[in-house]
Amino acid sequence: MIGFKQVWAGAQFFARLPAYLRQPISFEAARASLSERLLLREQRFLEKLRLDIYGQPESPYARLLRHAGCELGDLESGVRRDGLDETLRRLFRAGVYLTIDEFKGRKTARRGTTEVVVRPEMLQAPRASYHVPASSGGSRSQGTPVMIDLAFIRTCAANSAVSLGARGGNNWKKAVWESPGAGLRFRTVKYAGFGDPPAATFSQVDPDSPDIPTYFRWNLRLMNWAARLAGRPLPWPAYAPLSDPSPLAAWLEHTRRAGHTPHLQTFPGSAVVLSRWAVEHGYDISGTWLTISGEPITAARVATMKAAGCNVIPRYGTMETGAIGYGCTCGEHPDDSHLLTDMHGMIHAGDEGAAAGLPPKALLMTSLHPQAPFVMLNLSMGDQAEMSDRRCGCPLAEAGWGRHIWRIRSFEKLTGGSVTFDGYDVISILEETLPARFGGVSTDYQLAEVERDDGEPSLRLIIHPRLGELDEKDAAETFLLALSSKSTSNDMMIRRWRDAGTLAVERREPSTTRAGKINYFHA
Repeated sequence: MIGFKQVWAGAQFFARLPAYLRQPISFEAARASLSERLLLREQRFLEKLRLDIYGQPESPYARLLRHAGCELGDLESGVRRDGLDETLRRLFRAGVYLTIDEFKGRKTARRGTTEVVVRPEMLQAPRASYHVPASSGGSRSQGTPVMIDLAFIRTCAANSAVSLGARGGNNWKKAVWESPGAGLRFRTVKYAGFGDPPAATFSQVDPDSPDIPTYFRWNLRLMNWAARLAGRPLPWPAYAPLSDPSPLAAWLEHTRRAGHTPHLQTFPGSAVVLSRWAVEHGYDISGTWLTISGEPITAARVATMKAAGCNVIPRYGTMETGAIGYGCTCGEHPDDSHLLTDMHGMIHAGDEGAAAGLPPKALLMTSLHPQAPFVMLNLSMGDQAEMSDRRCGCPLAEAGWGRHIWRIRSFEKLTGGSVTFDGYDVISILEETLPARFGGVSTDYQLAEVERDDGEPSLRLIIHPRLGELDEKDAAETFLLALSSKSTSNDMMIRRWRDAGTLAVERREPSTTRAGKINYFHA
């Protein structure tokens, strides 16, 4: 059902998008705006504390700060004396942080005798407008509502322009390939914010199918109508399923033959499918630049893309934060990325993270943009990575992004087959749904991601042989139906699994760790 807030957001989007589209940012202005944001980084952090946390007495962060005995003046002095990173570390040690379970409202944040109940809507940025309706992956819900402000998208567009400009991408022909939801709309509008609008968009799910939720199609129509009013029309998504991405491969080949450089943003697993398909079916997509994000970026996956003649730009980000990092032009690792320090503060949990149930390399995010979707202060999104400051000689470092992050993996969210979802969803299915239907206990079931030699992801639902004969197709479909029912975003993404035949059942004992544990998700 479409609520008032979604209708209002659609109206705001339709009213404000034409002005946004008529004023694309130049590559020179994008670099200049980045320099300004970096210069004002600590000032914007303190402004966020003053207006969005201390100025909102009921904010969960305000309560955590009161518990820690942190006054605004103390933090202002600390930032000026020791810098932003050290101030964030002191706050984390004092208990000012949230885990993803606390952020999602699944657990109460307990710090000593203080208990703070958190719901995602309590952390929505008070200075952000609700222009682009979106949601993250949900767990026993329809997902976390995400407010995306066009001012925030414009900054994301500027940073994307800096990333592409560092590779000579000022005149590339841009395209997006994913599902017809908020992610596709966000990226289409972002890419329309600099240079020429996207030349094409492709959907892995039929955007004209009657099975697609009505508001998805209406949001796409609103975007296209507003773009026509602005005199900068945007393409309607063309259907290019994972099982037959020939429309996309043909567009890439045609663009290249016309003397242009094609650029495509998609998921790593999808890029592997496309690259393999192009080679096997005789499409020449060499010279294509692929910006890939949304799941682990491995050497095998990158190798398959390069075998098709493609160039790869890693990207790290989430729906709640926007882009977090863009790939280094001379990276030492497949996912070596420059942290967008103008938009985010980031520290490691370190050894102190054990008390919060976080591994030492867990990333703690702090939002700096005034219109970022959420107020984040040392928020763990469930990801971990290596991180260091080093001089690489890359144009992105020269632009001011000197911090590198790599080996980015999730320790709480699960990602496989171009789908990211909360482990909470999978656990409930493995613990309750499957045993109730097919017998056994939770340790008789496991979800495993298998990376083929070419890097293409494949998922296996492992079922212990001791359960005897069962209908494997029925078991796989039971799992998919249960997972898709958790949220609309899950349902949209799992349509791609069915199309690509990503999930299969394998009858063997679930894998164990060295310590003898059976993890619910095994890679």
